[in-house]
Amino acid sequence: MQGLVTLDFGNSRPTAGLFQKHQTEWKLLKVVPLSELPLYLNQLQMSSDNTSMVLAEVKSQDEEVARLQEQGFLITRVKDYWRGQRFAGMPVHYAHTLGEDRLIQAFYIYKTIKKRTLLLDAGTFLTMDVITENGFEGGYIIPGLQQYLEIFKNGELLKSIALDQNLSPDLPHGSAEAMRDSYFAFAALAQKLVSEHKIEKILLSGGQSTLWEKLFHSLPSLLCVQVEPSLVHSSLHYWMTTQIELL
Repeated sequence: MQGLVTLDFGNSRPTAGLFQKHQTEWKLLKVVPLSELPLYLNQLQMSSDNTSMVLAEVKSQDEEVARLQEQGFLITRVKDYWRGQRFAGMPVHYAHTLGEDRLIQAFYIYKTIKKRTLLLDAGTFLTMDVITENGFEGGYIIPGLQQYLEIFKNGELLKSIALDQNLSPDLPHGSAEAMRDSYFAFAALAQKLVSEHKIEKILLSGGQSTLWEKLFHSLPSLLCVQVEPSLVHSSLHYWMTTQIELL
């Protein structure tokens, strides 16, 4: 058995993907919170002797990284290979501030899907990125739904109104619905990107991907929407095993 752990340190809730290779086939066994990683490493008999790690980091977790390195794990970091303009042969039309999670998922799409793709990574923040045959074209960063609803607490007459996350496409008839359902404006922005960039495929990833699947289903679209909640882990696995080391 050979193992690979993919580490996604996003803006919140860092996670780990546990992959194992038996003979010639890799399989993603679990995606777990970083805090539970030691438990599953032990259960799956994965150690520094048989397992490597690869890390995409938006928010640093230096203590966790140091702890894993002290246990002998070799950790390959995306940031050590990201110089701007190009990444592993993919043109990048974006500043060097591009998050590693966005970068690595775009690379996976560029190399494996090879269609004009709109990727929505719906986590604490939502990113809308366009990937084409010309590489990473650019994209938007938008508050996630919870962060968006928090904005209304700044309004003196609005902060006392209770809000839920049950979005509806119907025209609102009350203040709570008017604030909540205005989030549909971002779905319209996604549709605009689809039209302007001749998108052929829409991919949804991240913890709020189910929410965005519902948003798209409420809007007219001829495109198939594919949900890949663990795309960042699959992308890290692909990059590590095809570009860094033939594990």
